[in-house]
Amino acid sequence: MLQFFKKFVSFRLLYVLFGGLFFYLVSITFELVFIPRLEMPPGWCENWVERRIGYRTHSECVQFSDTLQELKYRHNQKMEERQKYKTFGIFLGAIGLTFLMMLLNPSKFFDQTITFESYTGIFVVAVFYGVIIGFLLPVAFQALLPSPSEWLPSEFFEIQKARTELILRQITEMSQQTNPPI
Repeated sequence: MLQFFKKFVSFRLLYVLFGGLFFYLVSITFELVFIPRLEMPPGWCENWVERRIGYRTHSECVQFSDTLQELKYRHNQKMEERQKYKTFGIFLGAIGLTFLMMLLNPSKFFDQTITFESYTGIFVVAVFYGVIIGFLLPVAFQALLPSPSEWLPSEFFEIQKARTELILRQITEMSQQTNPPI
């Protein structure tokens, strides 16, 4: 029984769980602070067009109710792009952290000490761990844990609110410059 417990609570399992939790916390923190999306009011788009991209269709607004809504829409598109970069960065961070941990102490990840003639094997294992702790576990934690607004410090939400207000103010100024009052 004790042998089973030692094997079950190994360094690899703890690394995967705590690494996944770490990258989940990094993900939601970046999401709150650096990716503020703006709310769109009902009726903000007057004309939608569906475009085919490969095997998928993508709806895009081509006629907006006013310039302010168009600028908000463009901002939200930039935030979607930033979301892709965040996800890719977290994945690369998970691979890099795992690769570094394996270089420092490979016996923690492999049952025996291994001399690496090339780094191909260690890199493949690092990518495998990166997928688990950079993608799969953050999604699982997001599904299992309560909403971040319930347990994350309110300062993060205050930062998000301040950034959103600043962006709205800048967008409002830009829309007034492009459409001067008559």
